[in-house]
Amino acid sequence: MKKITLIIGIIVATFSLQAQSQEAYMKAMGKALTEMGKAQKFEDYQQVAAQFERISARASNQWHPSYYAALAYINMSMRAEGISEKDKWTNKSQEFIDQAKGTAPNNAEIVALQGFQHMIVLSADPNSRGQMLSPKAMQALGQAVSMDPTNPRANSFMAQMEHGMAQYFGSSTANACARAQKALELFNAQSEETSLDPSWGKSTAEQLVQQCSN
Repeated sequence: MKKITLIIGIIVATFSLQAQSQEAYMKAMGKALTEMGKAQKFEDYQQVAAQFERISARASNQWHPSYYAALAYINMSMRAEGISEKDKWTNKSQEFIDQAKGTAPNNAEIVALQGFQHMIVLSADPNSRGQMLSPKAMQALGQAVSMDPTNPRANSFMAQMEHGMAQYFGSSTANACARAQKALELFNAQSEETSLDPSWGKSTAEQLVQQCSN
C-alpha cells in the first residue's frame, strides 16, 4: 500500500512540475513575442533574439523559439549596414532555422521562413546573388505552398518573388498579383485566437496588392 501511495505521489509531482514548466514556457514566449511586436530598431531585435535564444536553449523540443530567434536575426540583417554585416546576421538566422527544422521537420511555416531568409540574403547583393538565390527562394516557397496552400506567408513571399521576376523580364504580373490578393485574404482569415504560431507578414501582402492596383 505504501509503495502504491509513493508511486501515485511521484506521478502527481511529475505532472505538477510539467505543468509549471509549460506555464513558465508560455509566459516567456508571450513576453518575447510582445517585445518582438514592438521592435523597430536593430537593437530592439537584438534583444528579442537573445530572449528567444534563451528560451530555445531551455525548451529544445519546441520549434517556436528557434523560429522566432531566426526571424529576429533576419530583421537585424535587414537593418544592418553593409553586405558583410547583413550576412553575419542571416548566417546566424540560418543556425536557428536549421534548429527549428530539426525539431519540426516538414513544417510549412519553417520552410516559408527559409524562403524568406533566402530573399533577404539575396537582397544584400542582388547583382551577384540573384542568379543563385532566386531559384533557392522559389523552391523553398513553392515547397511551403505545396505543404500548406493556405499559408499566407508562403503565398505572400512567393507573390513578391513572382512579381519581381515578372517585372525584371518584362512579362505580365497578373499571376503574381492574383497570388498576392489570395495571400491577403488568407491573412484576413487567420484565427485571432492566442497562439504561438506565426501571424506576421500581412503588410507585405498589403503593399503588393496596393502596387498591383496602381
